[in-house]
Amino acid sequence: MRLIIILTLLVSTHSFAKKKQLDYAGLETDYNNLVHDKKYKEFAKSEKQIAKKSVEALINHKVKRKNREQALYQAKHNIAFARLVAEEQWIQNEIKKEKGKAQQLEVNISKTQAELARHDAELARMMLIAQQEEAQRAYQRAKQAELLAKNSQNEAELSKQETQAAKAYAQAQAEQAELAKQEAELANEEAQSLRRKLNSIATKKTDKGLMMTLGDFVFDSGKSTIKQEAVDNFSKVVAFINTYPNKKVRIEGHTDSSGSNELNLQLSQERAEAVKALLIKNGIAAKNINAVGMGEEFPVAENTTKAGKAKNRRVEIIILQ
Repeated sequence: MRLIIILTLLVSTHSFAKKKQLDYAGLETDYNNLVHDKKYKEFAKSEKQIAKKSVEALINHKVKRKNREQALYQAKHNIAFARLVAEEQWIQNEIKKEKGKAQQLEVNISKTQAELARHDAELARMMLIAQQEEAQRAYQRAKQAELLAKNSQNEAELSKQETQAAKAYAQAQAEQAELAKQEAELANEEAQSLRRKLNSIATKKTDKGLMMTLGDFVFDSGKSTIKQEAVDNFSKVVAFINTYPNKKVRIEGHTDSSGSNELNLQLSQERAEAVKALLIKNGIAAKNINAVGMGEEFPVAENTTKAGKAKNRRVEIIILQ
């Protein structure tokens, strides 16, 4: 009977040892599957290193026998945790890629809108040219009528009156067409100038962080409404902020010293809020943006000259450190 008990214990011990050995083999397989998964190769490197050390310690018999069961559990936990971290980092990386694609799409949309604006301006110019040509033809018809009117005195007098009326109409049409042409050219030139100013805005490093300054050319005089041309060409400002997606953004509105302190503070706050609203519309998270009106308290130039006042009328976009 005693011999049977001893044999039974030996068989049980052998089976237990074999089970432990199989656990080690499975552990090594799990680890190899983790580190050789190409999808997660670039992620969770520190967590993989921790898992590697715990697996190698068991396989190389560096763990005391009494601690092996706990070490085996910990090694499996380390492998599972490393895989979870790798999956999370992979997902975050994919999200970042998709955001980059979305940003590029925004830029492409802005370019398309600019092309449409140029097309509309060209169409308006062609229409003005057509009006001028029609006015010229009307003038020529008036000259023709004047020549025909000379056939008789009565007809001449009547034709003279008609000719004068036609000349006046033709002249008025020509003047109107010329004025419309000048206005269209001026509007187009102003839009191009504003677009160039927006595209040439530079950033500089300050004690608060990286800063981009929008001059008063973005707003109509004395108002907080952003010009439509600026709205259509805001991609550089959006791209500047998207370069630091996890940073907080502070928008500060500033004015010159003209007017009362109360009105200047209100106008600077409204302009800062207008820029904030446009950034949110372009996909910047509202929780990362703080808009503050600073009034006339922080000038960057003297308020005694027209040029100095223009510099002081500004909105500063700051990527906080």
